[in-house]
Amino acid sequence: MSAITSVILAAGQGKRMNSSLPKVLHPVAGKPMIFYSLDIAISLGIEKRIVVLGHQIERIKDTVNSIDREAICVHQREQLGTAQALQEVEPYLSDFSGIVLVLSADVPLLKQSTLHKIINHQNSSSACCTLFTTKLDNPEGYGRIIRNKSGEVEAIVEQSDLSEEENQINEINGGIYCFNSKELFTALALVKRDNEQKEYYLTDVIKIMRDKGCLVEGIILKDPAEIMGINTQEELSRVNQIMYKRNALEHMEKGVTIISPENTFLEKNVQIGKGTIIYPFTIITAGSEIGSNCHIGPYSHILGSHIGNQTKILSSMVEQSQIGNKTSIGPYAHIRPESIIGDDVKIGNYVEVKKTYIDTGTRVSHLTYLGDATLGKKVNIGAGTITCNYDGIRKNPTTIEDGVFIGSNNSLVAPVTIGKNSYTAAGSTITNNVPPRSLGIARARQENIVGWVDKKNKKEQNTKREK
Repeated sequence: MSAITSVILAAGQGKRMNSSLPKVLHPVAGKPMIFYSLDIAISLGIEKRIVVLGHQIERIKDTVNSIDREAICVHQREQLGTAQALQEVEPYLSDFSGIVLVLSADVPLLKQSTLHKIINHQNSSSACCTLFTTKLDNPEGYGRIIRNKSGEVEAIVEQSDLSEEENQINEINGGIYCFNSKELFTALALVKRDNEQKEYYLTDVIKIMRDKGCLVEGIILKDPAEIMGINTQEELSRVNQIMYKRNALEHMEKGVTIISPENTFLEKNVQIGKGTIIYPFTIITAGSEIGSNCHIGPYSHILGSHIGNQTKILSSMVEQSQIGNKTSIGPYAHIRPESIIGDDVKIGNYVEVKKTYIDTGTRVSHLTYLGDATLGKKVNIGAGTITCNYDGIRKNPTTIEDGVFIGSNNSLVAPVTIGKNSYTAAGSTITNNVPPRSLGIARARQENIVGWVDKKNKKEQNTKREK
């Protein structure tokens, strides 16, 4: 088997995206667009991986290095077409003999199994180039595949250079190629700019190879979506929908129930256990792990968090946190980063938890804010309770030990500790520690002024008469 080098073309400006963000950095199912071509090259075991960059090179290079530290970034200073982009790569392959796999950074739906087909075909054939094609009902905007009577690929003609007859062809170029390196760089040197765009087209290499007697073969893909390119916001939206649905279907094959794959948004690198049900309009981002037999959603957002088994998260957000087994979150709860919530815990509606540890069996049923706190086992937090953790300079801790009952509408002014099995009275502002097995009361004594309303009304009437 021949050695393989991959070259990812990512130098285009993406003007039609109408965005300050470089096209290849736009997210597709939560990952930068360029992630997919880099990831697939790595997964194929290709050792030498080259990325050609141009527009906003430093910004894109940072992202490339964060994904693939071994990738070689090449600068296409003059952006005069795809053939010139590959010419920039030639000095890096002066001692290389084998297959050059050319990928496009704006084609993220390509599957690893599909690329295996083109690589294996190139290895086993005598072709100088193998490329992917597909057939579209509406091929407008794509380069067309020109074949001879024997069905061999003769040339690729770009949309702007099509004759009236060629414009009727519905077989299009997928922009994915396997070249023999020697023949590729020989042909690249002969490419000219005699086209409407005055650019060096990589597609012209095909005719040059054919004129020299080289065989060029095209593999027709049955699923056009795999080579769907992204040039506009509309195309980006369409590819996102396909990618999210593809991710959902992969989880369904592993025993996850997803009520509506078209309306569920699962990123790559998400783990979900068997028997879990994901309800519509739920978003789960990369790095999240969800156990078995959970109920997630609808309208839940899980960001990089670990969720145990048999846990329910209903219409709530969980960010970079850990949730235990048989725990219930929501509806309308917000678990902010660095929170750890144990087993058999209830976090109810309109509860916000931030950087807080909550132990087994605790109940925080509604209308509560817990920040920088530690809660023991079987604690009960009354409605309207808040931890006053910020003093304007630093965040202070609140400790609520096992078995504590916090009354409704409490303000716990940190730093403060509520001892084991203690109570605090409703409406209290607790500023001092409460010893174990005690009752903390911190509120003004109630006073009733009998007849106050009658006196008030009489005073108002006298005022009106005087006017």
